[in-house]
Amino acid sequence: MPQITKLRFDSDGEPAELGKSIKTALLDNYAQRLRYYSTGHPVAYSFEQFSSDLTHLEIRIGIDSVPLLPRINAASLRKLVLDDIPSEFSWQCFEQQMPKDTFKLIRFSNLQVLELYFAGQLEDTGGEQQLSRTDTAENQYQMEFPKLHSLSITNYPPNAAMSLAAKYPSHLKQLTLRYSFIPPNVFVRSDIRSVDSLDVTLYYAQLEHPDNFYALTNHLFGRVTVSKNHSSLLMSYSEFQLDHSRIQWSNLSVIRIMSQVDYLIMEQMVRMMPQLEKLIIYELTFTQQSMPISNESCNNQQTMVYDAPWETSIRYLEILSLAYISKPEVITLCIKRFLEHLPLLCSLHINGYEAVGMNDFSNLFKPQHRHMLLQTASAVADNHDGNGSLQTTE
Repeated sequence: MPQITKLRFDSDGEPAELGKSIKTALLDNYAQRLRYYSTGHPVAYSFEQFSSDLTHLEIRIGIDSVPLLPRINAASLRKLVLDDIPSEFSWQCFEQQMPKDTFKLIRFSNLQVLELYFAGQLEDTGGEQQLSRTDTAENQYQMEFPKLHSLSITNYPPNAAMSLAAKYPSHLKQLTLRYSFIPPNVFVRSDIRSVDSLDVTLYYAQLEHPDNFYALTNHLFGRVTVSKNHSSLLMSYSEFQLDHSRIQWSNLSVIRIMSQVDYLIMEQMVRMMPQLEKLIIYELTFTQQSMPISNESCNNQQTMVYDAPWETSIRYLEILSLAYISKPEVITLCIKRFLEHLPLLCSLHINGYEAVGMNDFSNLFKPQHRHMLLQTASAVADNHDGNGSLQTTE
């Protein structure tokens, strides 16, 4: 098989010793010819260098593989995927021969796709400790990605210098951050000014570190231009309530908040996000302080005044659960008030709530919302849905 230039080892669980031996033998024989190499397992590398024509590389590093990685020609790569990157990882294997005691520049001249999956997650430091870790040997490296189209980072780089000392193009087609509280200056210092598509998942926003959260999200969703109007934020397990006065997410089009959100904060957020098209909230909470409608005014719906629609693009709204202390009728009026400010709304889904008076709401606002079909909780129960939902569709 002298013409083999592509080698792929699929991940199917921990390989047996025989499998490891076969993979090592194949690599030893064809490493100098490969243009494409992909493996889902750490592999023991016994050769010194991959082919200088290698364009596609996907490897799972693992802590035992770090000191054994062969030399890789950074200039030839077009796609690079590094999985299970440990804290001991160094870009040294991509380094070209250079004189000692010089600043080490690693230029990925033709790389278009870069995916980095770091081992573990940031748990309790909020990024400060990682930011201070810039006095290591890794500081000697600076990476350049002049032709990069897509950048994906999962989990937090254990060494801030691994991402701070990188130069990216001013425009990316895709930027993805997952389960990572990357400190904001990682991107504030970068050259990225616009993207076609931006997807961010932030896991476990801690009470002690809201400043990092607002600085990062305000930069990505307020200062970075999203040219294709696709930018999404998924927040999971936030320990603090959002402060609408600190939010600058003018370019955000989709947001999913998998924690509690106060009704008043939701209102203020929507007012400040003119590009928002899709809003999903895990639990919408109502308190006496946050409700714009009192129990007393509920008894006289004719006194309610609806001001002009907000500048909003919301077409899809989903609320997975509601938590409230007032009468259901008051909550219904609050929801009515909110919906009246969403002239483009096409789809509404509310779980776990007895939607009192929604039929009247449908009749009252049918002229303004001819495309909306409202379904009451009782109708849903008749259809054996059983979860008390209110839905509208186009």
